[in-house]
This record gives sequence, structure tokens and C-alpha cells, in this order.
Amino acid sequence: MTGKRRPIVRYTKRIVSVLETISAGGDEKLTFDRLIEAMGPGAHRLLILMLTLLNMIPGPPGFGGTLAWTTFAVALFMVLGKPIRLPNIIGHRKLPIAPLLKGSQQVVKVTGIIARFSKPRMRWLTGAAATVPYGIFAMVISVAMTVPIPFANAVPNVGLCVLAFSMLNRDGAGVIAGTLICLIGLGVEVALVLAALNLGGSAWNAVF
Repeated sequence: MTGKRRPIVRYTKRIVSVLETISAGGDEKLTFDRLIEAMGPGAHRLLILMLTLLNMIPGPPGFGGTLAWTTFAVALFMVLGKPIRLPNIIGHRKLPIAPLLKGSQQVVKVTGIIARFSKPRMRWLTGAAATVPYGIFAMVISVAMTVPIPFANAVPNVGLCVLAFSMLNRDGAGVIAGTLICLIGLGVEVALVLAALNLGGSAWNAVF
């Protein structure tokens, strides 16, 4: 199977197509609600991939946390088997289209390369039966990614991105790799939190 025929290539091109359509309408920004409406309120797996990709783009303070909570909401509705409906505090947040479109176009190019190595295999890890475990795991990782420690969220986000990519491409081996990366990221994050608490406790004892 060539890279062009792999499912993930089709999905990433869909992301670009949606953003191009919105951009062609003259809008410079779009809300999370509009993004979900455009992608489809039932496109849970594709939206998780898109949100993890967006989380790799530098943004204003709080941007990463908003993306993490949005990912949590999408995963929750996936577990519940219901269309996605975001709370207004998240759904009304705006995203600049231009950098999103540019970043997505680059993702399509990179995906074409990665797709040469990722292929449908071990499909039992990516089928309908895996939806609930996948959603619950994505929720756990998303909550961990809301911890405001600089750069600590990068590894679990990459892991979740690999996991989402592999789920869409029906690549069970990639699912295992993405899960391991997420767990490593969680381990690093826990270590950093414990170190910060220990440092804070030492500073408190030194002062008082």
C-alpha cells in the first residue's frame, strides 16, 4: 500500500481542506465550536489528532491548557458515544486560521513521509472495541497536560499525537509506541511535580 492510499493521509488532507474552506470565507479566526462544526461533531478520533497537532504550535498563555481541556471534552464524548458539545468557556475561544492552515499543510507533507513506515496492522488495537479504552486514556493524558509546567507537556502530547495518528491509520504497533511515549511523558511530569513540591517545601522551611 502506498503512502497516498493510507487512511491517515486522507484524514490529514481533510483537515487542510476544512481550514482552507474557512479561510476562503474571509475569516481570520475561528472558534473551537466552529472548528468542531466544520470537522463534524462525530469526528472524535480526527479531532483528537488535530488538537494534539495544534498543541505543537506556539500560542498565547493558556493556549495549551485550553487545547488540553478541549481534547478531554472530545475524548469524553467519544467514550459516551455522543456528538461533541463544548462548554462555552472553551467553545467560544478563538484560533487564528493562517498559522493553523500553514501548520496543517506542513503536517500533510510530513504525514506522507511517515505513512511509508506506518501501515494497517494489529487492527484489533484500533477497532471499535478500542474506542472506550482509547478515550479514557486520552482523557487521563489531557488532564495531565493541564499542569502548568513549562515544556513538561511536550512529551505526553507527542505520545498522544502518535497514538491518535496510529488509531486513524489502523496501526496497532504505532498505538503501542504512542502509549509508551505517553507513559514516559507522565513519568517525567510526575517527577517534575514532585521535584517542584520538594523544592517549595525546602524553601518554606528555610524561610520559616
